Amino acid sequence: MTDIHIDWSSADVREGRLTVAFGEKPTKEWVERLAQIVDRLARAGSGWSAIEVGKREVHVEGVEAGSEKDLRHFLESAVLQANADQESDDEPSGATRSEEDQARTDAFRAFAQDDA
Repeated sequence: MTDIHIDWSSADVREGRLTVAFGEKPTKEWVERLAQIVDRLARAGSGWSAIEVGKREVHVEGVEAGSEKDLRHFLESAVLQANADQESDDEPSGATRSEEDQARTDAFRAFAQDDA
């Protein structure tokens, strides 16, 4: 799978609401994963409020002046994590993993989200 990126040239802010598109069309699974990562890492008082991950773009409400660099870093980090998670799910055909091994794998990978 091709890594998805944010197309910052598409960024548009209106009444404090940022809309920015993805450079490529992501899969439904990737969008769902990005939304999970954003929800897990969301911080109150960060210079923006709600983040909504759509099929083709991201919407961020309540973007405050001066928070642009931090918000960019936050979104880029979440996208990188979603790409990494997608790549790790793309195992070679024929590779098998027990449910217990998958549960442990997921538990360890969750640490990466905690560290981000």
